[in-house]
Amino acid sequence: MMSASALAGLIAEKEKQLPVLADVTGRKANAYVFCHEGITDERIDTLIDDFFIIHGAELSSLLRMKYSQFERNGSTHAPGVIEGANDADTLYGVYVQNLIKRWTSVNQPLMFRDDVLSVSGAHPFRGARTDRRKRKIF
Repeated sequence: MMSASALAGLIAEKEKQLPVLADVTGRKANAYVFCHEGITDERIDTLIDDFFIIHGAELSSLLRMKYSQFERNGSTHAPGVIEGANDADTLYGVYVQNLIKRWTSVNQPLMFRDDVLSVSGAHPFRGARTDRRKRKIF
């Protein structure tokens, strides 16, 4: 059986370790988040590359046709066409941005068709982001 003063001493000793434990937890959480983001980023790049290897020629051809349409309809020498506002390059850039936004946020919600991403998830464990802030707070 432990006396009250011995228990108080143990509690005080453990309290001294809290700043160190928080810092260690924060550093390990930071390493985990950094690794997870690196693996996810690398995997996404690989999947995008694979997609372009398979579908790149068709996609590039279709986008080039679309750009040609903007060129035909919006030559900077035509009346009413202002460079940087409604010229072919500007219209094409806006078109591609809107196309990507539409397909990534509206038409195709986040889906995992990849074994790596389905296991690891797109985001690190939520608590790790909170834990990484514990570094050197004390």
